[in-house]
Amino acid sequence: MKTAEYQEIIINWSNKQSIKTIDDLVKCTDDRHNVLYQLYGDHHIYGRDTLLYIGKSVYADNRMRAHLNGIFSFVNNLSVSIGKIDNYDESLEIPESILIACHKPSYNKEFIHDLSPKAKQHKIIVINNGDNEMLKTCCTNFWWVD
Repeated sequence: MKTAEYQEIIINWSNKQSIKTIDDLVKCTDDRHNVLYQLYGDHHIYGRDTLLYIGKSVYADNRMRAHLNGIFSFVNNLSVSIGKIDNYDESLEIPESILIACHKPSYNKEFIHDLSPKAKQHKIIVINNGDNEMLKTCCTNFWWVD
């Protein structure tokens, strides 16, 4: 029997921080570049403090401002957790699409049913360290790789 080789992508998640104002946002995203993030809040179907969105950003503060000026301005109890990957030079779309496909956050549209083409090229395990909140400790793209 042949064993499969996997690439490990280890994400270190920060503690979840509440976002009530733009000032709160600046504190938790200041000097954060090339990161993944999870947004939590109250949802009319899924309940209080639930995973709403997983995203990636080159400049976290700009992306969070866009979210706060958009649909997330209507979300109660909004909070964010920032994920950083050390020693990783590939596209953040790879772990982002795997996380979204495995967790299916209610506000995400892309990657709910399928991964990005880049994430289907070889087997990957995404390991969530730190304060991973509602994310599984690890998830994989195994079902989508040819």
